[in-house]
Amino acid sequence: MAKRIYLSPSNQGANLYATGNTNEMHQCDKIAAAASVALKRCGFEVKVGKSGDTMANRCKESDSFKADVHMPIHTNAFNGKVTGGTLVMLYKSSTEHNKAGKALLNAVGSISPGKDYALQYRTDLYELNTPNAMSLYLEVEFHDTKTGADWIRNNISKIGEAIAKGMCNYYGVKYKAPTSTTSAPKKETATSKDLYYVQVGAYSKKANADAMVKKLKTAGFDAIVKSNK
Repeated sequence: MAKRIYLSPSNQGANLYATGNTNEMHQCDKIAAAASVALKRCGFEVKVGKSGDTMANRCKESDSFKADVHMPIHTNAFNGKVTGGTLVMLYKSSTEHNKAGKALLNAVGSISPGKDYALQYRTDLYELNTPNAMSLYLEVEFHDTKTGADWIRNNISKIGEAIAKGMCNYYGVKYKAPTSTTSAPKKETATSKDLYYVQVGAYSKKANADAMVKKLKTAGFDAIVKSNK
């Protein structure tokens, strides 16, 4: 049976980014959407919390979904000077919590620009201590520096894919990379069998035919006068 992952993107719209005229809630909604696509492709069942919804509603919905993992998705901030990397917080330091947290930290932390944090254990955060599922609280990167904000905004899909890779690594599921749904049109190459003729007119006077050929050549077309005799 497929593992179920509940994604709970930040509802903190007042937390402004250093660049891009955006905020934490908007960017985390986008990250959750990208992660959902990647996780579903890899065989997980996924539910994403409604944008801006309360933590209480999210936790109830996660329990109703019977999630195996409850994942709050946030971006971090400090003093506008430190791009501090990825942080994963856990409710307890059990073997399974550590294994899952490290898998997520290694996947997302390896692509973020700041120096990665170690795992942290917190019992005071609502979305860590309330859900029935194992909660992996992800702080992707610091959004209050130009480096951090620019990186988050420009790497939404990569972050979503990294979250999926982390969960695949934890559960021993093969990661399935996205495939292109479009391809460049095949270029036609003319051969002796691929010749197409277009007749634009027939003239009783050769002078008129010659005039049309001249007009076509001026427009960049190849043209000849061919008699039916």
